[in-house]
Formats: sequence, structure tokens, C-alpha cells
Amino acid sequence: MANDREGVVACVYGPSGIGKTVDTGYSFPMALFIAAPGALTSIKTTCGYQPAVAEAMTIEEATKLLGQAKKSYSAIVFDDFSFIAEQTISALEKKKNGFALWGAIRDQVLHFRNEARYAGIDVVMSCWEQPPKVNPNGAKIKGGPMLPGKLPEQVPAMCDIVLRAAYEPKRQPWNGVYRCSGDPSFIMKDRFNIVQKADPAPMNLAEILRAAGLQIPRLPDMEKNEEIVQAFSDKLITLEGTDLENFANQTYSMLLSESMPEEEAIWILRDALDRSIIKKSLAKRRLKFFQTTEKVL
Repeated sequence: MANDREGVVACVYGPSGIGKTVDTGYSFPMALFIAAPGALTSIKTTCGYQPAVAEAMTIEEATKLLGQAKKSYSAIVFDDFSFIAEQTISALEKKKNGFALWGAIRDQVLHFRNEARYAGIDVVMSCWEQPPKVNPNGAKIKGGPMLPGKLPEQVPAMCDIVLRAAYEPKRQPWNGVYRCSGDPSFIMKDRFNIVQKADPAPMNLAEILRAAGLQIPRLPDMEKNEEIVQAFSDKLITLEGTDLENFANQTYSMLLSESMPEEEAIWILRDALDRSIIKKSLAKRRLKFFQTTEKVL
């Protein structure tokens, strides 16, 4: 089920448990998720729905599923691309070694890249994070997605957007953020120029892409919530501090009083708040030529 636009190829990476899986669940509810058994439990318990799921053990298998997914889904999410890459090497090591091994991996990655680029659906890869390091020759290597060999460079090169997930303790009620700063120690990119301007941005890939003008579908029975999200966002953008918290709490109570499921009410307020934060950040960015980037550890 191809989109009415070119598909986005995205990679998000960060520590385990930071919220990447839940964000992709919120952001792409109409996607096919490629994940190990049990890996998507957090989507069901937090977002309130059971995503479509399949399993791939290698990049070759992932590429085949990508080709199948474009017939029925608007997106495909590889929940743990780092693990898929590891399994690929493990499988190939039984047959090849040395240059032949890395040549086979390169071929699989190139095939995957071509399928992802021209699939016509959104392709999202979630990875663990590997820190910056220095190789034996003394050359500095940027931190980024935890992938073997040259894949930490090759995978981001195929993407439209590469975001680093991080914690911002002062941000409530969710302290996960996406970074796309000028930090030379990590691989990051944003061809839509949204997170670069709003850095650090809320950990909400759907709202980041909507801010770029893209249509990101909701669950069919929640499409009506888009108007509600926009109305609440317009109100939240005018509020700060206690006033914002009071409005959000009152709105949440109101939605529950109307017999809305808790997960749906949280989803609405999450998108409304994140939309207002992104819009406010972009507005502030337009007012200054020189910028100071907020430090997030």
C-alpha cells in the first residue's frame, strides 16, 4: 500500500529502554513491524493496540519482507536492525570469511538500500547506539547506530533522517528526545530540517514528519483525533509552566469522562504537546541567526 508521496527512510538509535519501540508504535500504527517475539509488548501495553508483526533473521530476509510490505502497508519498521545485522554476519560466517564475507554483506545492504529507497512506503530502522571510538590507527570514529563493519556509515547514508535518542530529565511528562545537532562525535542528519532547528525535539517521529508537511496515518478509528490534536496543540502553544500542566490535566480528565480509553487520551495529548513544542521551537529558531544548542547528556 504505497503512500501518495515518496517514502521516508529513517534511522533512530539510542540506548536500550529509552523508548524507541514505543515511539515507532505511536508514530507508525499502520506499519508492519519486523521484530522478535515479545519485543513489541510495550506497544500493546502503552499504545493500546497490537501491531502487525513478522520476523526476519537476516538483512536478506528483511529485504524480502520489505518488498512484500509495500503491497499492504504504509510503512515498515525494523524494530531492532542492529540484531538483524548481527544475525546476518553470524549466518554468513558459516559460509564465508574475509573479503568474501564483507562482500556478501555489502551486496545484501545494497539490495536492501535499493528496495528501501524505491519502496514507496516509509522505512524505519531502530538501532542500538555505539559510542565514539578510536581505531588502532588512531583515527576517530563517530558514534552512531550499532552495526558491524562499514554499516554505521552505509546505513545512515541511505537515510533521509538519522536521529539520536537521548534523555532530557527536565522535560516532562516524557523525557526522551531526538537529537540532530552539530555534535561531531555522533552521526546525525535531517534532510527535512525540522529536528536540526528544534533540537532537542520530542521523541515523536510522526509529529516531526508532520511538521515537515508529510501525512502520517493514524489507526483507522483514530483518524478523527487529528482535529482534536490540532485544537489542543493550538491551546498548548500559548501556555507555559503551571498553566500548561493544568490545561493538560483538565483535558485528560475531560477525555476520560467521555469514556475515551486511557491509552487513546494519552496518545492525543502526547501528539498535541509534542506538536506545540516543535512548532514553538521552530518559531524561536526563525527569530535568531546565531543559535545556542541546549546540552543533553
